[in-house]
Amino acid sequence: MPERIKSEHKNASRSRYLIKHAYGELLNEKDPKKITVTDIVERANISRGTFYAHYLDVYDLNMAIQNNMLSTLDKAINQIGIENLVADPTAAITAGLKYLEENKPYFSLFVNSSQGNALISRIMVYIKERLYSVVDERFSSHDNERIKLFVMYTLGAYKSVINSWFAGEFSYSAEECANKLMQIYMTSRPPEIIRLEKTQ
Repeated sequence: MPERIKSEHKNASRSRYLIKHAYGELLNEKDPKKITVTDIVERANISRGTFYAHYLDVYDLNMAIQNNMLSTLDKAINQIGIENLVADPTAAITAGLKYLEENKPYFSLFVNSSQGNALISRIMVYIKERLYSVVDERFSSHDNERIKLFVMYTLGAYKSVINSWFAGEFSYSAEECANKLMQIYMTSRPPEIIRLEKTQ
């Protein structure tokens, strides 16, 4: 890759980072509906032209942040395998929490903001849909509803724990938190899920 193109790519990445970081800070200070492009460019110390080179408006920026997080999550789930996520999500939870811990200052800007619940809810809905597809495919109609109930119960608990972890209510490291969650999950799994693990 030519040096000039490398430099342009680096500058574009830095600009997107500055924009997202400024937006995250503002989300913790203002009503999201009142945040303007002017607010963001002034906080990021960039020109309006730089902002519009990457995003159409504030809504487009917000959706780009959410979509990027979902895309990262999607890649991770595909690497692990969605069936494995149902049978034994230890690897996924550990990797996910470590990733969040490594980027905690950045993600905290969004998770702890007024839009944090909306973002986490969107992530949870996405995971639920992926898991439900496995339940529909791998379990009989007789067990289907009970397994889905367990999935919803587990996701609700994880959402609450992750919110509290970001808020600093727990002193656990990512690995410690993942281990605690997995101990609970592995000892409360319905027998149908245990059988699924044994058939893989």
